Amino acid sequence: MILASVALLGCTVVGPDYESPVTPVPDGWTRVLEKEQSASKTGAQKWWADFNDPDLTKLIATARKNNPDLKRARARIEQAWHQRRVIRAAFFPHSDFFGRQDHGLGSFDRSGIDWDPGSSSDEIAQVDVGWEIDLFGGISRQVESVTADYEASIEGWRDFHVIVTAEVALHYIALRTLDARLAVSRDGAANYKEIADLTKVRKEEGVGSDMDVLESSARLKQQESKIPKLEAERAAILSRLAALVGTYPAQATAMIRPASPIPTPPRKLSTGLPADLLRSRPDIRRAERKLQAQSARIGMATANLYPSLSLSGAITYERSVTKGITDLFRRDLGLGPTLRWRIFHACADQAKIKEQEAGLEMELAQYEEVVLTAVAEVEESLAGCYFEKQVLEKLSESASEYQRTAELMTDSYRSGLVDLRRLLNARQDAIDTRDEASATRGRLAAHSVKLFKALGGGPLPMPKGMEPPPSVAEDQD
Repeated sequence: MILASVALLGCTVVGPDYESPVTPVPDGWTRVLEKEQSASKTGAQKWWADFNDPDLTKLIATARKNNPDLKRARARIEQAWHQRRVIRAAFFPHSDFFGRQDHGLGSFDRSGIDWDPGSSSDEIAQVDVGWEIDLFGGISRQVESVTADYEASIEGWRDFHVIVTAEVALHYIALRTLDARLAVSRDGAANYKEIADLTKVRKEEGVGSDMDVLESSARLKQQESKIPKLEAERAAILSRLAALVGTYPAQATAMIRPASPIPTPPRKLSTGLPADLLRSRPDIRRAERKLQAQSARIGMATANLYPSLSLSGAITYERSVTKGITDLFRRDLGLGPTLRWRIFHACADQAKIKEQEAGLEMELAQYEEVVLTAVAEVEESLAGCYFEKQVLEKLSESASEYQRTAELMTDSYRSGLVDLRRLLNARQDAIDTRDEASATRGRLAAHSVKLFKALGGGPLPMPKGMEPPPSVAEDQD
């Protein structure tokens, strides 16, 4: 009668049903790049192709194959998938077999051991079967939780793809920026070598001085000292790039052409609206799946307040043989229900529910933080692109004018119209401006990469060999 009443009360799922959080985001971005609105959205699978750099494309493809972080993320998906299989097995009946056989070796008393191998034996074999009926949805909530964790691991894998791809691009751009700056430094050293030779000629002609020769030589050596510093920085960047790609520096060097310009970012990019981030960024989708997993844990804790019903049965065979006499103890078939109900545990179950509810508040705060960070990253990258473009325009004009000034100053120095100090200063201004223009060009490309990353890059496919899990209802069918 009791079991019938429990069965009538059951067949429901306790705890809160998950609802996606409503998170307010801005209606638009503070800054919009020129003519972006008409640009098409570039997917995460190919956004780097807009840079039109085959070396970058090759490095990213290799990183996606070899990067250790991506391999670990893929293994976490496998782990979460099999954890889910373990939990969902509770929907179905289970069976266990137990068997034992003992053979007597004799007997003993105070006088000692009387060895008599084979004088007795005991045998027992038992098959147990059981099935817990999911009356109040405790198992369903467990499956919901691990399913959300599994989906979160997939989003984590996708997030690592975006992160690793962006990091490879950023390091590659840094490498090419250093190449450009090295070229400027070497040109500058060549210019100062020309000036140093000119001062020696003028001294030999009697129109120069030892002071001019020494000063031009010192400026040449100072410029040459910048080259090994940049080369050391380049070697460090190359090593970090190789680690990201999953190779060694020598192998990474073989994948990069000796001379190539800083990648040029695409002129047009659709940033969409801030609300699009909730769908496009894997880290936001992952945070929401973690939120759903925690919501299901409240239902798991709530189910402990209600009775559980299971069906169990056993087939048992047991006999004993002593001195040739057989005693058959059991040959049983059994089947029956079991009811369990946690009546009093000093409010431990209620406290567990409160604990999980607090955990839900933590996950919600984490989700909101991820959204806020995502919006801030896009805004920061848009600002970087917007202002670096303006800086680069002015520096490019300035570099051209300084270069022309240095050329005119060289002619004037040959003619004796200006002193050496004005020539050296004009040449240094030209070198410094070209160097800063190269650095700015690299920063602009880097901000474009960060913008791609901040936008989430669009949807990525399921990992190879993985399929979306069925719903809890489909599991029970």
